[in-house]
Amino acid sequence: MKKIILFLLVSIILNARENPFVPVITNENKNLIKQEILQETNVTLPSDARILKSVTFTYQTLTGSILNKTIIINKAINWHSPVYIFQKKIKNDVKKIKVAFLTFYIDKKYKVLISSKDKMIRHFVLVEPFRVIFDFKANRSFLTYKKNINSFIKKVVVGNHNGFYRVVLYTDGVYKPIIKKVTEGYLIDFK
Repeated sequence: MKKIILFLLVSIILNARENPFVPVITNENKNLIKQEILQETNVTLPSDARILKSVTFTYQTLTGSILNKTIIINKAINWHSPVYIFQKKIKNDVKKIKVAFLTFYIDKKYKVLISSKDKMIRHFVLVEPFRVIFDFKANRSFLTYKKNINSFIKKVVVGNHNGFYRVVLYTDGVYKPIIKKVTEGYLIDFK
């Protein structure tokens, strides 16, 4: 009996990792890091294909979840011609939006510049609906100002609080904002 227990203990010890808190790196984890931008890809269908019923996209979210989206097509196709998938580039126009005493420059490349000399004291994200909140240190007196925008930024709200003012950017979806201090103010890159 002692030999069996000893054998089990030795096999468990030999099988254990040196540090169990270090994550195991797998090929699956390496795919999370690679971010090559889709430009164009094509698929040649088999010779017996006549009607394209649907297309299913499998994609990874910001949280790492893998989800599917199926689009119903239901159209006749010519199997001799490949089916192309490409991502259309959007013309880069910058919108200049004046809200209260602030100026916002909204780029179609999902970047926003908040032109302000005031110091940002905090920022955070809220969901349902998704919005990014920025608090700036300043003693100002003004009424809450709201402006709807036709962009990936759907609405801007600037509100007064005791000792600071708050800027809220409502977006059209879920993003991971990266904030950088620049000479003109704060540049937010919505990833």
